[in-house]
Amino acid sequence: MSSFKNLGRVGTLLVLAVAASEVLIMISPFAGFFYASVRFEPLLGILSESPLTAWLDGFFLNHSVVTTSAFLEWQRTIGRVVFALGLWGFFISAFQVYGKKMIWGGVAKGLLYRFSRHPQYLCLGIAGWGLLAIWPRFLLLGIWVTMLFLYAGLARFEEWRMEDRYGEEYRQYAAGKGAFLPGSPIRRLFEATLGRFHSRAAGWIAAYVLCLAFAFSFAHLLRGYTQAHTAILARPEQNATVISAWPQPHQWTARIFQAAVSDRQVRRHLQGRGKHPVVATILPARYRMTGMYYKMPKEQAPPQRAATTRRIARIVVGFLVPWSRPKDFMGVDPDTTKDAVQVVFSRAEKPYKEDLTLEEALDASVRLTPLVVAHVEPEDGKLARVEVPLPQNNWGPKVVMP
Repeated sequence: MSSFKNLGRVGTLLVLAVAASEVLIMISPFAGFFYASVRFEPLLGILSESPLTAWLDGFFLNHSVVTTSAFLEWQRTIGRVVFALGLWGFFISAFQVYGKKMIWGGVAKGLLYRFSRHPQYLCLGIAGWGLLAIWPRFLLLGIWVTMLFLYAGLARFEEWRMEDRYGEEYRQYAAGKGAFLPGSPIRRLFEATLGRFHSRAAGWIAAYVLCLAFAFSFAHLLRGYTQAHTAILARPEQNATVISAWPQPHQWTARIFQAAVSDRQVRRHLQGRGKHPVVATILPARYRMTGMYYKMPKEQAPPQRAATTRRIARIVVGFLVPWSRPKDFMGVDPDTTKDAVQVVFSRAEKPYKEDLTLEEALDASVRLTPLVVAHVEPEDGKLARVEVPLPQNNWGPKVVMP
């Protein structure tokens, strides 16, 4: 009797192992995409060393600033909603698939599978789109396009397995259903154009290259549109470009910048930039992403308000429940508070180029090295204090940030 129990346990473990391996294969492209969004410093540092690849480190949407464009501000909000919907859709689809395999048996046909043969891959693609709106780096865009093509290949492989296992039952289910979208419009477009290549593999390679080219070209247009709707002030007499992370008139921006640069201590630290132009970013009070611009020494860094596990839990909840994000995540309008704003002075440089013009200071490939941070009270222009950060942001000294 005990031998049967042991055999049952081994069989259960094998089933679970197979299910786990399938889950790992299913989520691996998305997992790589998500990892690239948060922990890709070594590669980003290497890419920034060459003029051919440094632009991949740059951002193409309003990730770190509030703009005057209603469209750009809408996409920032909707990106978090899209990401959450994609994740919830994947969880629902995955539960249905593996519930069928391990408990009920047969082909998953209900819920999202009524409309698409591969809703789990579609939902991961949607989640990736949402994450791309939240963290819009050119490199991440290229990885997202690659992820979509990998899922197209995984979907074909999965269909061969399902047809081999379930035969006519699966063929009847799949008839008339799109792989990802109802009617399969993308596949129809491919079959009418690149699918006519003598080699089908060559057609897919051409489709991949064209999709990458279109995505990057459109992203560059979005970057230009974003800069046109950002509060940017050129100060050629001081070889500086001033950016306000909150939309403010040029007069206000110039006044805050002049109050900061007039301080003797600030000017002394700016001498370390050499002939490189300076990018001065004005961050509003309560701005939550200062780590993208500078990192303070450990002994000067503000204490963490919550334990690591609580912070991680809060991040996870923020992803899955998008309306839980604090309303002042991007800071508060300087006109509504007397709290000091931060002016982050950074040296603009390209590792592969000695002389950088002021016009190049906001290129996607520019690396910003923080020099000094001045805290200015916006109401009267009084300098509250000056801080000297480490020569890097939170991601590392070689990582390009917006």
